[in-house]
Amino acid sequence: MNAEEMHIGVIILTYNSHEDLAACLDGILKQRGIKISVIVVDNASFINNRVTMETIFLDRWRKGVIVKNINFTPAFVGKCEAVFVRNDQNTGYSAGNNIGIRYAVEVGCDAVLILNPDIRITDPNYLATLSTEMQIRPECLIAASRIINLSGLDEHPLRLKNFWEELLWVRQLAPRIFGQTLHVIPPKGTDPVEAEKVHGSCQLVRATFLKNLGYLDENVFLYCEEAILAAEVKAAGGKIFVFPKLQALHAHVSSNKGNSRDRMLIFIRSRLYYFKHYTDYGPVKFFALYISYQLLAFLHRIKSRSGLV
Repeated sequence: MNAEEMHIGVIILTYNSHEDLAACLDGILKQRGIKISVIVVDNASFINNRVTMETIFLDRWRKGVIVKNINFTPAFVGKCEAVFVRNDQNTGYSAGNNIGIRYAVEVGCDAVLILNPDIRITDPNYLATLSTEMQIRPECLIAASRIINLSGLDEHPLRLKNFWEELLWVRQLAPRIFGQTLHVIPPKGTDPVEAEKVHGSCQLVRATFLKNLGYLDENVFLYCEEAILAAEVKAAGGKIFVFPKLQALHAHVSSNKGNSRDRMLIFIRSRLYYFKHYTDYGPVKFFALYISYQLLAFLHRIKSRSGLV
């Protein structure tokens, strides 16, 4: 199967992403040589922001469909080129993306591009090339391009942390004392790179793999999705590849993420879930990690109460 015969579902999960969505959609509109279905899933944005995003969406797809999540099925909307789904509850990263992924699988997509709205793609052959690279490697369950952030730095390939790195998280708070721990391994040259994990902002995932999984694990609201997916790829006997000859920009602004204490507590819950269900850590190691991360949560609460967050 060549790229022109492939059908890719592009899933864009939004939450008050009105400042980013237009540029993201414009990058998808430029794609050539491949069949694409676009599914924008809005995770309960503020109403004025949602209206802005719906206008942006319809400006680009005049025949696009806007539908509530409760009615979002192929039988109801048909096999549309573009759909904007109103999800009236913020269900998080995995559950929100699953709304679009299930539809993409049901309408026969061969793979889905899970795409953050702050990703910028300028190459019109990006998806066709990435899909072809995946297709010629049956073992490739996830394919990604190089991703550069606004500082010009690579965001993946990522390596997985070992037990001691997870346990001794305090080392990350004082890199000058303990040394800098690098988790990103920047690719050298343009040859494909096998990765332990990739950034979740822009990744092409085989539809059959997702369907066999039962889709993304919805037990985490946010964070650790990449590590969970990496563990599931390994369990399935597959591989993750980064293709550095392709590139996307991640125009992420960290100050827009909201309260850091709340985000840290969500991260800790997700991380402990990942340790329990997706690693081979036994009861003793898991207990040690649990105590360590509860200490981190306690310190973050103290920091927040003191007005430092």
